[in-house]
Amino acid sequence: MRLDVPTDFGFTEEHALLRGEARRFLGERLPMATLRRMLDAGHRFDHGLWKEIAELGWLGLVLPERFGGAGLGWLHLEILMEEMGRRLVPGPFLGSLLAGIALEQAGSESQQAQWLPAIAAGERVATLALVESGGGFDADTLTASADPVDGGYVLRGRKTHVVGGADASLVVAAFREPSGHTALFAIELPTSGVSIEDEVSIDPTRPTARIGFDGVRVGPEARLDGPGGAALAATQVRGCAALAAEQVGGAESVLLLVRDYAIDRKQFDRPIGFFQAVKHPIVDMMCGVELARSLACGAAAALDAGSPAAEVHARMAKALAGDVYASAVRKGVQIHGGYGFTWDCDVHFYFRRALWSRPMLGDAIHHRRHLATLLLDAD
Repeated sequence: MRLDVPTDFGFTEEHALLRGEARRFLGERLPMATLRRMLDAGHRFDHGLWKEIAELGWLGLVLPERFGGAGLGWLHLEILMEEMGRRLVPGPFLGSLLAGIALEQAGSESQQAQWLPAIAAGERVATLALVESGGGFDADTLTASADPVDGGYVLRGRKTHVVGGADASLVVAAFREPSGHTALFAIELPTSGVSIEDEVSIDPTRPTARIGFDGVRVGPEARLDGPGGAALAATQVRGCAALAAEQVGGAESVLLLVRDYAIDRKQFDRPIGFFQAVKHPIVDMMCGVELARSLACGAAAALDAGSPAAEVHARMAKALAGDVYASAVRKGVQIHGGYGFTWDCDVHFYFRRALWSRPMLGDAIHHRRHLATLLLDAD
């Protein structure tokens, strides 16, 4: 398998404008003090922030223009996800992104016209119910079922770790049909037979829910027309690329927090950053962030180019970014000392996001096993 990445994928002035605008807006709208107040008040969803993000066009950034999206590329999304990761943007953005991608991949023209404009405009919060009650999220681990009945379908099963599930008015979920094939369904919420239960999430900025389908009856229009298995796989690849970029942004924020602390904190009349035991881990963090960013950009460029190796690049980026983020928060906590584990230390919030992000859509071990199969079998 050729793993070529386009050589001309470098950032343009348009990319720079997006990064600058995202950094300015999020810096003004969501400083850490604001995020702390929101979490202390127990709020999980800032409707005002959601509306502003929709007005900026971020909710439909990579969705087709004919359905209300901006029609931009994955390199644009990579930049945006980095900036959102830097600020730990709360809310259901990731779930909405994945649901929109799944609808684009599997929905018919009429189904996309029905749902995508409302998602892009922020009028409807959507999410993708991916993870089975047993923890699996690939097509071959599906236990949720869709049985044809009276021209429609009866849906049964349990989905866990649904991002923003309690706030969603549309859920896209995968089910196994009697033939063994995977099908995606778009279900409006609330619907009779659908139960939603909040989960206790390690990351309070990204609440999740369990969604149960207990004999839910839907019409044939709820089933997305495209091949469900292929659409689910494509959505997961794009989700890995997006999460990798977000993790890069979070790791970079930790790097900057630790750098500033190493300059300000003094011991033996010198900044602690003077000592090799502190400066060397900071340099290691910086090297890891830049390497992970390169892989995340490569995955985005491969998706933009329609490369058949995009899955390989996305899995590589997700695997490394998860490890880099975890290493950064671990070192960040250590350098801050006992204070680093407390709610009062900003690194604490990134620590939680890193713990949440690492297993979502597969951790490094999961992806490296797949990469071994993809690359070695191809050879």
